Amino acid sequence: MTSKERVHAALRREPVDRVPMWMWYHGQIYAALREKYGWDADRADAELGNDIRQVHVSINREMFRPLTPGQRFVDDWGVTWEQAGIYNQVCRNPLHDLPVSALADYRFPEPEAPDRFVPLQRLCERFGKEYFIGADVSGAIFEPAYHIRGMDKLLMDMVEAPEAVSVFFDRAAEFTRRVCLAALRFPVDWIWLGDDVGGQQAMLMAPDLWRELLKPRLAGIIAAVKAARPGIFVAYHSCGAIRPVIPDLVEIGVDVLNPIQPLCPGMAPRELKREFGKRLSFMGGLDTQEFLVRATPAAVERHSHALVCDMSAAGGGYIFAASHTIQPDTPLANVLALSKAVQAR
Repeated sequence: MTSKERVHAALRREPVDRVPMWMWYHGQIYAALREKYGWDADRADAELGNDIRQVHVSINREMFRPLTPGQRFVDDWGVTWEQAGIYNQVCRNPLHDLPVSALADYRFPEPEAPDRFVPLQRLCERFGKEYFIGADVSGAIFEPAYHIRGMDKLLMDMVEAPEAVSVFFDRAAEFTRRVCLAALRFPVDWIWLGDDVGGQQAMLMAPDLWRELLKPRLAGIIAAVKAARPGIFVAYHSCGAIRPVIPDLVEIGVDVLNPIQPLCPGMAPRELKREFGKRLSFMGGLDTQEFLVRATPAAVERHSHALVCDMSAAGGGYIFAASHTIQPDTPLANVLALSKAVQAR
């Protein structure tokens, strides 16, 4: 099977030659693989068994913009990023110090700007026949809003000024809806949405507040995507403990949930598979916070193989992946063990 065929079959609960896989490797992992094996990033993905190719078309692309340590950049949203540590971090939110009334005056970037989709077009042209192609339209609503307003201010606004936030979220959702529909002009296999609304122990907001302010807007985006192209898959990413709203995500049409952070309460992969596996596919579940950086390669292979067997049982619906980017402190032998576990399935 090609990678594209493999992922489609798994998501349709059809037989596959092996479980599909998609690991996100930090750039330093790719650099280490290049130094040791001479592989560029594309060769590394192929050698290690990745079946999905995806590119950002919205604000989260700025996390990966090439910057030198300490360099700052102001993006199209007016958000200032700085290369700090191993990632680009937001260091200035343009509306943070302004009154909540400023939300009404904020102007979002142009959703259909042609240069936004050039990397997606190139990805489809180069890999579209063989690989499963994703258009990453994250963050969808909450993430761009807190980049613009600041997490602390936005969460307070959601409680103290919900009417102002509702208008702001409406416009964020409309921006994302239009980006999604523009991305569907290309032969993508799924639309990838996401907002990190979970922390390590609980959601960042009360589940009922999420249902009031975010759920209906996310539902509208998903409905528009599926109306524009019936049969398209919609994946949704949120780190953290989001167990309370998983039934809501199923209800509004999410097909694939990522990343299943297993150290968070309520996010045990096998339990989620038992409860939701007939209605929802999963991508993730392999812990990167503790296990992958500390385990031996043999333990990684055993654990990964068991996870794959359990999560792909009873009809498939699973893509093997980790709970976050594979971090630079992960031993290369463990990276190779992940691929070996899948090939052994």
